[in-house]
Amino acid sequence: MSQTTSIVSDYDPTWRTAAADLIAVLAPALGSLASTIHHVGSTAIPGMMAKPVLDIDIELAPRSTVAAATAVLTALGYTFEGDKGIPDRYAYRRSDPHVPCAGARAVWPAHHLYVCPHGSAELARHLRFRDRLRESAALRDEYIVIKRAALRRAQGVRQVYVDEKAQLGAEFFARVVAAEDSMR
Repeated sequence: MSQTTSIVSDYDPTWRTAAADLIAVLAPALGSLASTIHHVGSTAIPGMMAKPVLDIDIELAPRSTVAAATAVLTALGYTFEGDKGIPDRYAYRRSDPHVPCAGARAVWPAHHLYVCPHGSAELARHLRFRDRLRESAALRDEYIVIKRAALRRAQGVRQVYVDEKAQLGAEFFARVVAAEDSMR
């Protein structure tokens, strides 16, 4: 894998496999509580530079509860962190690299784990963003320009990069996740 900076890496095709391995452990543990588990974010977009941290969204089945999913995830070693200010997207932190404590893999890649109730607007936004960038080289290129500008401003500080990317990309993000008709 080619390193772009200490904050962001060039696309690494192993991210897809690592996400699939993680989902293969989470899905049977959650069983019927989850309707689908999605690999989202920049690591899910082939060719996209990204922070080397996977984003995984667990989509709950229609009548499943966050509390039930939290019980399963707690047993796997995750800690519930609440919605962190984003409605209908619940975050989970892992205590060490061996979480989830299941499956054959001893150490898991860095990842953010979220639970989204069925019909969550935040989940729809994540999927729309991922899918549109997967489909459009022009959008991917535009996002890379934003990320590179944020990297220059960040001067090696991850949180500054995150904040700069959010500020520089606000219009881009809004446009990409807008109603489907506006993108076609």
